[in-house]
Amino acid sequence: MNMTARKRLKQHLISWATASPLSGPPGAGVGTLVLADAAHIPAVTAAGLVGARTLLLAPADGASDPAVGYHGSLTESGDEFSNGQDFFLQTHAYAASPFMTVFGPTIVRVFDRNDFESFLADADRALAEGVFPEFLITSSVLLADPAALSGVHDPTDGPALRLYADRNGQVSTSPTGAVLGTVDDSPDTLTERFDRAGPGAAALDGALSAETRAGALRSRPFLARYLEAVTALRSLMACGVTGLRVSGFGSRLTPEVAATGADVDLADPTLPIVLYGDEDAYVEAGSRLFAVDRRAAQALECVLATSGEVGDLVPADHVDQLAELLARHDLLQCIPLRVPAAAR
Repeated sequence: MNMTARKRLKQHLISWATASPLSGPPGAGVGTLVLADAAHIPAVTAAGLVGARTLLLAPADGASDPAVGYHGSLTESGDEFSNGQDFFLQTHAYAASPFMTVFGPTIVRVFDRNDFESFLADADRALAEGVFPEFLITSSVLLADPAALSGVHDPTDGPALRLYADRNGQVSTSPTGAVLGTVDDSPDTLTERFDRAGPGAAALDGALSAETRAGALRSRPFLARYLEAVTALRSLMACGVTGLRVSGFGSRLTPEVAATGADVDLADPTLPIVLYGDEDAYVEAGSRLFAVDRRAAQALECVLATSGEVGDLVPADHVDQLAELLARHDLLQCIPLRVPAAAR
């Protein structure tokens, strides 16, 4: 497999597992369609699920054009997917992941209620103690269906982006999701049923009840920010930066903020995240990560935690320094900072 094909395979597998958007313009057909049985290739092709942009994956022992053959499995805990050449992807159940050795690219998936409860316990511990599960922040590991696990609405997800067809021909967006139809159904039919079910149900209703998931998410409004922090820690680990703490999870960089108990930022995953070590500090904003001066990091932490009501927590010159930083990175518009006119 050449580098271009390998890169495309990797991008599609990440999108299929996490519902992240694919690069390039949308087109006809599903972005990524995984079949558990190659016998369904004619059906999904006839139904209009396969288009020019589609990466269709089917077991190698029966794969035929336009499918790309694979070995192993993408849906069984402890199994490994392979293109038969130079790419391998492991799948682990969440609850078993702390005891598994990661050898390369790995998808961690919530398969059942036990996995879900383990995920929640890790999130609760991170909030209370600032301790994040080591396996989850490893740079080669991705958590499947993060939006469904945090309750965030993901407008990119749906049958146009990803589908899975099991051995019986039942179709869902995720191996752990609600059944939307069969391999004979059209994209429009599957999309209509997806819209009725909702993204979270479509991704996880096959693993646990909607009531269980909804109740857990309601009582943990910080989950989406927790997963943003996991992503930031993973990205920094890939750059060799480890041992960081995350503002609001077990500690604050600024003792005065910790003393107030302010935590407005924990319920808003769209706000930047402050991460810090003994000497260094970083800010994650969207998909961007950058190192910052600790004074600016403290000022930003105060602004985020108090929704801009910093009072005497931050010296005026630190606010000015923060304003300059935010303006430089085009972030002023998304942060509740009262910036003096001279600093704009």
